[in-house]
Amino acid sequence: MAAPSLGRSPTCLNCLRQLSRPAPMRMPIASPVSSIQIRSRTTKAELEDLQGIPVRLTKDIIGFGRKHAIIRVKPGRMRNFWFPKGQAEYMTRNRFKELGLTDAAVGVRDRTFGSKIMVDEEKKEARKKVVVEEPVSQKKKETLTLPPEETLSLLTTILPPTLTIARKPIAVPTPAAAPPEPPVPQQPAMPRSPSLAANASISRPDGSSEPEAPAAAPEPAPGPVAIFGSVSTGDILHVIKEALTVDSQGGRVALEEESIKIFGLEEGEDRIKRLGTFKVEILAGKGLEPVIRTVEVVSDQ
Repeated sequence: MAAPSLGRSPTCLNCLRQLSRPAPMRMPIASPVSSIQIRSRTTKAELEDLQGIPVRLTKDIIGFGRKHAIIRVKPGRMRNFWFPKGQAEYMTRNRFKELGLTDAAVGVRDRTFGSKIMVDEEKKEARKKVVVEEPVSQKKKETLTLPPEETLSLLTTILPPTLTIARKPIAVPTPAAAPPEPPVPQQPAMPRSPSLAANASISRPDGSSEPEAPAAAPEPAPGPVAIFGSVSTGDILHVIKEALTVDSQGGRVALEEESIKIFGLEEGEDRIKRLGTFKVEILAGKGLEPVIRTVEVVSDQ
């Protein structure tokens, strides 16, 4: 059979229509593997957790995991921080065998571990602050301090009769010396008769009697000496507490500055401003007899 002639143009109308139509585009068949886009969702932090050497935590470490967890960490962290502080141990092959574990026991770091613990600790600290600010410490204070009756007994037996406080006096300028009086001319003594009494005056020929010796002027009484730094009830309270330290219960005595009253002050004064001796009254408790003592302010020079 002879082959058809390809160089001859078609004369059939149907063949002409098929040749005039555009040829359909054929899409290449893609392989199922190439049509799927493989995208890695592993973050940098997760990659770091999968690297390093295996260690076993011996303590809870915030941001890494609980005790006995086996994770991977960088060798530098283990060498410089965890191992010297006893927070983790190296997981060698022998150690895996001793514990009866395999490499499958190695987990990953738990970055969220400890966040709840930190929140709980912050709440506890906040509660502690509230407890401290509340006036609940009054009960504790009453437990540590002595009752007023025991305080009165301690003050009566231990406190000395006189409490001495030293202060530096303020120098008072001395008045200028008065000019000496001119000497009185002395008249010659008249001869006395043995029959005259010792206190009898002798008349002179001019009718005047023998002058008597002038009496010495009395010396002025010294005034109060002022001091540098006045003595307040707080200073007296400090001396009282120092005196009570000889007893083991002296530190439990609860006295305030309002418990001390000073007598012998000038009007309008509330503290001692001069050298001298003053009476003080110490009240150990309401309804109890006050303890009377003497405060002596002396010069420290």
